[in-house]
Amino acid sequence: MIIRKINLMLMLLFFAIPIYCSDIVKENTFANDVIVSTQNFKWRTLKSNLPAEENLVFNIYWKIIKVGQATLEIKGFEEINGRNTYHLYSQAKSSVFFDNFFKVRDVNESWMDKESLCSLRYHFSVSEGGWKKQEQADFDHIKREFTLDDNGTIKKGAIPFFVQDIISAFYYFRTLDLEVGDEYVFDVHSGEHTWPLKTKVTGKEKIEVKAGTFECFILEPAVREDAGIFRAKGELKVWMTNDKNKMPVVMKTKTPFGSVVAELASYNFKMQDEINNIQKTDESVEEKVKDKIQEKTEISNDIKN
Repeated sequence: MIIRKINLMLMLLFFAIPIYCSDIVKENTFANDVIVSTQNFKWRTLKSNLPAEENLVFNIYWKIIKVGQATLEIKGFEEINGRNTYHLYSQAKSSVFFDNFFKVRDVNESWMDKESLCSLRYHFSVSEGGWKKQEQADFDHIKREFTLDDNGTIKKGAIPFFVQDIISAFYYFRTLDLEVGDEYVFDVHSGEHTWPLKTKVTGKEKIEVKAGTFECFILEPAVREDAGIFRAKGELKVWMTNDKNKMPVVMKTKTPFGSVVAELASYNFKMQDEINNIQKTDESVEEKVKDKIQEKTEISNDIKN
């Protein structure tokens, strides 16, 4: 049971409000207000400092015991339904020792629109002990509609404009300008449900982990008080770097079994201009090689003549 709770925390990061909540009262009422002209829809344009490629590796501890590892990645850009997207990738797995008790191998992917920074698709592949689950949802923002494939069962429903999934919400939050004392609210969708997520920046702190020492914001996610959806239980905090990258460094939650902590162990990333420079260098080298081959061919032909 403890391993499954740990894995859920890894998989959903600090946007996994349902882990600490109970009693869904009702879904948002926006589903009854979808009579909107699709002709008036326009994709929003938002700024982003997200890297083009990134790999973050976390060690997961229950009390002082290392129980698993998780990765968060930006795998570059992919096209989804004619839109350019960030391909976001998350993986969580239990350690070899804990595999003997409860083996976890989860892969979660999201495709976030590069221009509007909203989710276009997510896919979850969950393997926990003997339980397995496949789930994929596609979001049509023009029609304000989701299509969910839940282990082969297809379901449809309404969504608000520019909704996030659990993974894309995390990356969207990293693009915001954060200030201590401010609260940020936006809609997050998982399965058949959408809920308004509220996150407050409660302070700053210097944090030291295996990956280094970082000046961080302290974030505490919750749900909007007037949402009437969840009643929060427990405590969840995230330490995120106070710079343009806003990398998660530490994630900590309290459970009935004790504290679970995810700590950044290593990281690397490439910005788009770095990739462009590498591509230009590769193209330059390739051209020089071609010129050299052409030169040798011409010399060889001259010798034969």
